[in-house]
Order: sequence, then structure tokens, then C-alpha cells
Amino acid sequence: TVLSSAHSIEMLSKQISAHIQNVSAATEEQAAATEEVAASSVALSELAEALQGLITRFKL
Repeated sequence: TVLSSAHSIEMLSKQISAHIQNVSAATEEQAAATEEVAASSVALSELAEALQGLITRFKL
């Protein structure tokens, strides 16, 4: 019936909406993790440069 079909469409729409919200939340988490990795990469690069500077002091 039309009413049954409308109800099925409503339920599917709610499920799709919930899945979209889950994907959105996962995307936000991934973006935050990517920013954290980028910041760690910059910090590691700075430490490597500092270490290189210290190593040059001990070269003969």
C-alpha cells in the first residue's frame, strides 16, 4: 500500500541520515588526527634540525 511504502521510505531516510552523521563524525575525527600528525611532523623536523646542529659541534 501507499502508506506502507511511505513508512518504508521514512525508515530508510532515517537510516541514511544516521549513516551520514556517522560518516561526518568519522571525517571530523580523521581531520583532527591529520592535523595532529602534521603538527608532530613539524615538531620532529625542528628536533632533527636542532640535533643536526648539535652533531656538527662534535665533528672533527
